[in-house]
Amino acid sequence: MRQEDLGRYQMLWDCPRCGTEKLLGLDHRHCPACGAPQDPDKRYYPPEGEEIAVEDSPYHGTDKACPACEAPNGALAAFCCTCGSPLDEAAEVKRKAEDRPAEAPPPAPPPPPKKGGKGLLGGLAVLVLLGLALFCAVAMFWKHEVGATVTGHTWSRTVEIEKQGTVTESAWQDELPKGARNTSCVKAQHGTKKVEDGEACATVKKDKGDGTFDKVKECHPKYREDPVYDQKCTYQLDTWVASRKVEAKGNKTTDNIAWPQSALKSGEREGKRVESYVVALKLDDGKASSCDTTQSRWAALTEGKHYKTKVGVISSSVDCDSLK
Repeated sequence: MRQEDLGRYQMLWDCPRCGTEKLLGLDHRHCPACGAPQDPDKRYYPPEGEEIAVEDSPYHGTDKACPACEAPNGALAAFCCTCGSPLDEAAEVKRKAEDRPAEAPPPAPPPPPKKGGKGLLGGLAVLVLLGLALFCAVAMFWKHEVGATVTGHTWSRTVEIEKQGTVTESAWQDELPKGARNTSCVKAQHGTKKVEDGEACATVKKDKGDGTFDKVKECHPKYREDPVYDQKCTYQLDTWVASRKVEAKGNKTTDNIAWPQSALKSGEREGKRVESYVVALKLDDGKASSCDTTQSRWAALTEGKHYKTKVGVISSSVDCDSLK
């Protein structure tokens, strides 16, 4: 932040006894019309264009409030200038909060679309999307408890078999993998960057506590977002790709759980492995259902035993983890 000193000026105050307005905080310690002492709580910042500059008056610190009559006294005073009381234990007067310009209001929202074909279609599209989002949320989280009996267990294990093949992918030019070929690149926006774009300045008034205030110009750098462009490339790469799958499956009582075996052909290798453990259920309303869970959870559920579980109200899907 950059600061620029714009000078020192007098606070103003209005006499509470006779109503005289815009008295000077430094020069008028007493009202020139009725003699009433200045009340530091009544000080205020003058409007723009009505500031009175302080000429050749050194700053000694915040005023002290007389503990006897509450009149403000200079920081160096030993006795009250109004009632003569000693100021040994006098507290400083309370300063006014800084006077800052109000923050700029946020930009006005864009005007609503005009009624007509496009506006109506856009509104309908928004309503449809909101409806779908609500439906998905309800389908995912709205559940109720039902009874269910375990009627069976099945499992499957699948291994992908991979071989060398050619794939087409895209990446930024500096992220191209080793071995990329047949590369074709075009200019595209990769992001944005902050760029300094001048200053935003505000004039701030800061109470010094002695009937005066400093006027300061505070400036902060402004920034804008500029697009950053790079080369987005399409390329071909020779890599391992899934060519086929081998699967083993069975049930809990008759088959040993194992990964499938396959004789690899020349140029092949094993890839991703996927396993599934499904529990078959009969709900209390007579409907058949099932759920996929972990191997340990699958093994712990007993066939023929009755459980309580959570079922989606709309989806009718069973939450295997809730079986108890």
